[in-house]
Amino acid sequence: MMQRAVHLRPRDLLNSLQFKDGDFGKTAFISGQGQRARTCLENLENPIKNFTFLGYTFWTGLYKNEKITVGNGGFYSPDSAFVTELLCEAGVKTLIRLGSAGALREDIGIGDFIVVDKVLRGDGVTRYYVNDDFSPFVDEKLTQKLISIFKNKGNVHRGGVWTTDALFKETKEIVNPYIEKGAIAVDMVTSAFVTMANLYKRQAAVILTVSDNLITGELGFADFRFFDAEMKMTKAIFEMLDAGRGF
Repeated sequence: MMQRAVHLRPRDLLNSLQFKDGDFGKTAFISGQGQRARTCLENLENPIKNFTFLGYTFWTGLYKNEKITVGNGGFYSPDSAFVTELLCEAGVKTLIRLGSAGALREDIGIGDFIVVDKVLRGDGVTRYYVNDDFSPFVDEKLTQKLISIFKNKGNVHRGGVWTTDALFKETKEIVNPYIEKGAIAVDMVTSAFVTMANLYKRQAAVILTVSDNLITGELGFADFRFFDAEMKMTKAIFEMLDAGRGF
């Protein structure tokens, strides 16, 4: 029988990866897709690869003399939870997710942007960390900054996102109750990402671009509008720094 209190702590894993305090910046832009992270990387001067572990890679470099970390932080709730926890343990104070989602409103199109202001938990991993009635919360100042920046980049919608673990079980019986609770989009990451940030008392915000629409049935995973929005998102996010940090 196991006698130790816990098998592995975030600090244990960081130490095994030869991570040192100060390797990361205080601000991190985190994507699921590796390509989004690499596009962010193009904005940094003298980036250094901090570590690669199980396919997750993070770099830290300078953007106008400010130390910024970028990387791919998970496709799904379980990997997003442990990668986000590593980032928090490693000293990141402000975490911004650059993700994608399916729309839950007919008027939200492929390539539109969604700024998350409410998080609805439908994942499994956060139940190991918080009670079922816990509601993850994003940082209001960061959320307002995202709205201000992205309103000039395309169609922007503000609202709730529901996180699920079951891509092929997005049935009307499951989806519609979350719409009634305020969800305008669904993804597979945000709940875990924001919950971990909340537990570590970090600032977190989420910007998503729309890849498909559950109401109309439209699929845009290979649509130019989706790819174009991804490119705009990874470039525009740095305008938050240009506008004056104030996080």
